[in-house]
Amino acid sequence: MQDLVLHLSKRRAIMMGIVVLLAFIAVAVSFNFHITPTSYFGGIYNDYLVVFLIIYKLIELPILYYILLHRHILHVKTNKLEEERFLKIQKHSKLLLFLIPQGNTIFGLIAYKLSGDIRYFLLFSSIAIITLFLVKPKKLL
Repeated sequence: MQDLVLHLSKRRAIMMGIVVLLAFIAVAVSFNFHITPTSYFGGIYNDYLVVFLIIYKLIELPILYYILLHRHILHVKTNKLEEERFLKIQKHSKLLLFLIPQGNTIFGLIAYKLSGDIRYFLLFSSIAIITLFLVKPKKLL
């Protein structure tokens, strides 16, 4: 279990670095190119869609955390760890640490394209960083 926690901690740090790198790239692109907001339906619903994306992400992340990691933490604390459960924990925790940056980056790009404002991409990047910071693989011990 020690090896898994060490591996997940390294993966978490790498994912944080990737999110920060993508944020810097987005800021550089924003300074060099002008992104015009989309004009689907006349652009009337763009702000509503961006707010929906933010609310969706804030609801989705705790659910993902519970399903992919927290229930395993609760099980490990109360029961003996079997090999099958260990493999499931390993698979789900890796998936969680991949889905957090990936989902927030995609939603950030969508919000950036809908609004033309880099702040929304940076908001989703900061949500990813905060979520990765709050996910503590050491709780598995």
